[in-house]
Amino acid sequence: MPKGMPISASVEDNSDLVFANRVSTLKLRIRNVSKEVIPRVYLTPPSEYWEENEVKGRYEDVQLIWGGGVSKGCLVMLPGDRTELEPGNEGVAYFLVYPQCRRSKEVSVPLNVLVDDEQTGRVNLKLKVVWGDPRAYVYRPRYTPLLNESMLPLVRRVVEEYGVPDVETRVWPLDISSTGVRPKVEILFEGMRVAVITGDVGSGFMHVSKIRVHRDVFVAEGPSPEGLRRWYWVARVWFFWLDRSVFDEVPDAERVELWINPDTEKVDWLVTDAHWKEVAYRGPVECAEVKITSGVRGIFSAKIARLVRSYHPPQPVNMRIYRASDDSRDPRLKVFTLQYF
Repeated sequence: MPKGMPISASVEDNSDLVFANRVSTLKLRIRNVSKEVIPRVYLTPPSEYWEENEVKGRYEDVQLIWGGGVSKGCLVMLPGDRTELEPGNEGVAYFLVYPQCRRSKEVSVPLNVLVDDEQTGRVNLKLKVVWGDPRAYVYRPRYTPLLNESMLPLVRRVVEEYGVPDVETRVWPLDISSTGVRPKVEILFEGMRVAVITGDVGSGFMHVSKIRVHRDVFVAEGPSPEGLRRWYWVARVWFFWLDRSVFDEVPDAERVELWINPDTEKVDWLVTDAHWKEVAYRGPVECAEVKITSGVRGIFSAKIARLVRSYHPPQPVNMRIYRASDDSRDPRLKVFTLQYF
């Protein structure tokens, strides 16, 4: 066991800048500064910041969320599901930040450092929460959350000319169809249905009434299906499995992004995740049909064998895979699929 503080943590991609009432990525680069191999390192809120009955932290009105199927905190992992950090090696920790407030402020976020189950130190972060800023509409990639300031003139023009579109999510805990009885979530863009998301039994989606659903709207630039550069509305919808009372579930977060062409109002692209990789699917389609699939995923590494009971990768069934990114757990890489920088 390394003595003293075994790791250093630094904020990547200026991701300590977050926007009020939106879900943002906090990306941390973790380095083993000890002289020993660290088998597993976790970053976790101190006990006084844990949210009661849910797997997340709360710092005043700022929620800190992680996924990956680990209850005790964010497990630092490397490509290939490795968890061991050799001396001098680096990994990445991803958190999701959700400030529920109506003012700009700075928030202190302490995180305990655990090596296996033993606390070995503490990381102290400062988050800059910004409210009422048009930069909140600039699209930031999930795993490379850089804020592209050069997009701001386009964002201002688009919002002034079009206004911000209404994106609504409708949750149906039990939907009876020809294929059986299952939960369903519909996503509507300006009143038109642009996505239907269903879940198989055993996928965790059967607990849809206890899944938190959150949506944000952004402006992004990307290629059209024909290869031309253009701007898009991006409706990013998050699904959070955080409720401790769901006995067959694990903490997780999944996203579905709909890249909507403002001229045709069709879904040209859908972006989601598949085991730490970003995956883009090609349209256009009027309505994306997505399944939250069931299954189990085993992670095996030195001295660890862990079974994740429910793994929730969203999979479109009426769109084709366009591109999958590199593994986002490699700290040397900038990971994205469609964005221009």
